[in-house]
Parts: sequence; structure tokens; C-alpha cells
Amino acid sequence: MCKMEAPSSFTEGEVYQMDFNPGIYLETYYSLGASHCKGNKILTLNLRSLCEMFALSDVKGDILIDIGSGPTIYQLLSACEKFNEIIVSDYADRNCQELEKWLKKGPGAFDWTPVVKYVCELEGQR
Repeated sequence: MCKMEAPSSFTEGEVYQMDFNPGIYLETYYSLGASHCKGNKILTLNLRSLCEMFALSDVKGDILIDIGSGPTIYQLLSACEKFNEIIVSDYADRNCQELEKWLKKGPGAFDWTPVVKYVCELEGQR
């Protein structure tokens, strides 16, 4: 029988709210041109899987709600042609602010262009 032990420490929501830096997180794990190959391999695998899932299924609708989006949009790119409206949410204010900064093309917003281009290539679009 497998015995699971409780983690030695638990990060409270308030600590995450104050200390999590979405900019560093995005640069580390979502920059296709960065030298963080391990993160990029995981990202490209996720993008290929999401592309295939949405291409091969009848998943579609009026509204898609993504709960716990973090500061990311990669998970929504292949879905955007299948839904009329996409709503994102997150617990951390900083993540929501990061998404709004990108949406409004604000200064210092993360550049999702390489990721979007990669998904377009996967989907056969230019």
C-alpha cells in the first residue's frame, strides 16, 4: 500500500498573492526563443496536444470559461476559433493584471507572438 505524506510546507494564498511574479514566470516557461529548453519542450507538447484536441473533437460553444488561467493564454489559442467568447479568471490579482496588460498592449506586456505563430503553423494557418 502506498503511503502519502503531507507536504512539509504549504504556501498560503496570501504569500502567493504577494510574492508570485508573473513576468518572471512567463519569461521562464513561455518564451519559445529562450534558452529554457525543458520548459519550451513542455510548452510545445502542450500546444500540439491542445491543437489536436480542438481539431479532432466537436468541442465548441458560445462561452469558454478558463478558471485558474494564471498569467497565460497558450491554453486558449486553439480554442479561440471554437468559442464566441472566452472568459479567464485567476485567484492572484497580479495574474489578472498581467493578462489585462497584454490584452491592452500595455508597456512591459509579455509578447505571445512566437507562441501564437507556432500555434498558427500547427493549425496550418499563416
